[in-house]
Amino acid sequence: MNLRIYLSESLLGSVETLSVECRPESVAWSATIVLSAATPALAEAALAALQARVGETGGLKLLAGATVLRELATAQCRQGPRLVSVEAASPMPEAAHGPRHVELTLEATLQDADSAVQSHQFTVSLLRVAGAPERLITRGRVVLRAAENPASHEATAIAAPGAGLRRVRTATTRDTAAPSLEYETEDEQVFAPLPAGVDDGHVIRALVTTPEGRRVQVTSGFFAGAGALARAFELQPAGALHARVAVNEQARRVEFEYHELLSLPLHAGLLARTETLSFVTSRRVIDHALLGPGLPAWRQQVGAAVTEITQEGSAVGETRHPAPPAPLYAADVIERRVGYSFPDPALPADRRFVTRWRILMRARAERPATAPETP
Repeated sequence: MNLRIYLSESLLGSVETLSVECRPESVAWSATIVLSAATPALAEAALAALQARVGETGGLKLLAGATVLRELATAQCRQGPRLVSVEAASPMPEAAHGPRHVELTLEATLQDADSAVQSHQFTVSLLRVAGAPERLITRGRVVLRAAENPASHEATAIAAPGAGLRRVRTATTRDTAAPSLEYETEDEQVFAPLPAGVDDGHVIRALVTTPEGRRVQVTSGFFAGAGALARAFELQPAGALHARVAVNEQARRVEFEYHELLSLPLHAGLLARTETLSFVTSRRVIDHALLGPGLPAWRQQVGAAVTEITQEGSAVGETRHPAPPAPLYAADVIERRVGYSFPDPALPADRRFVTRWRILMRARAERPATAPETP
C-alpha cells in the first residue's frame, strides 16, 4: 500500500511514517517521506523544491491509493495547516541512487468553524481611591475565527457599563493577521446619569445664605459632548439672578454657573427676610464742679433712665410686597418708617418686591435687652 501526503492538493511525497499530535487548540503532523531520483543532482533538486515550500499553508490529506485516511481542512483551523520545516538525512555517497529520507513537520491551530469567537478571557479589578468614585478596570483578549475582522466584533465583545457606572476610557488593539482583539475599559461609579448628548461632566448644587437672609441656590459644573450646550441651557432656572455660560468649541466643553433665589421654607410668599433689634439705654446726668482741691466730683442724675428700641429690616416677596411686622412695643412707638420698591419687571427677583421698615420705640423706663425670636 502506497501512502501519500498532500498539502493544498499538491503532493509532498510518499510517507513511510506519520505521527499526529493533538492538543486542545492545535495539531502537529510529523511525517517521514522518501525521495527517489535517478541522479544525486535530481535528488538535491527535489529536496530544494520541497524546502522552498516551507511556510506554505493549505488543506492536508493522507491518502492510501484513492482513499482519504486523514484530512485537516483550512476551515477547521485559525492558522494553517502550515509546512513548518523540512529536514533531510545526511547523504550517503555509496548509495547515490538510493532513497533520501526527509522529515516534514506541519502544524495548525484549530478553531470552531461554527463560532466567530474562539475564546474570550478577561479580568476585572476594582480600584478604590480616597475622595474619588470607585472604578472598575476590565482587561480582556478575544480570539476570533480565521478571516474575521476584529473591528466588527468590538461592540459585542466589550460589555456595556453596568448599572450605576459610566465608561470613562476604552483602549483597543486589533490584530488582523491572527484575528484577535485586546481591550481595556475603565468604568466610573456615578450617582446620577449624564443627560443625552453629554459624554462627560458633573453638576454641583450649593445652597448659600447671604448676609441679608436670602437663600440662593448655586448650580455650577461642566458638560462635554455634542449636546453639551443644549443640556447646560436646560439647567438654567427661570428668573436667574446670575447666569454664566462659557463654551470651548474645540473641546466641545461648556462650563456654566447659575444663581437662583429660593423661597424661605417657613414664610409663604417670601424670598428673603432680615430684621435687627437694637436697645440703647441712656441716663441724663450733670457733673458738678469740684468743691475743693483733691475732692471728688459730684454727679447728679436728672430723671429716670429710658431705653430706645430700634426695629429695622427688609423682606423680599415672590409676587407682592410683604407687609412690615408689628412693632415689638406698640405703645412706645414714636417713629415708624416703611418703604416699598417699585416692582419693575426688568428687575431681578430679589429686587422687585422689596419692603423696608424702621420703627423707633422709646420706653418710659429702662428695659432689658431681649434677643429676637423666630416667628
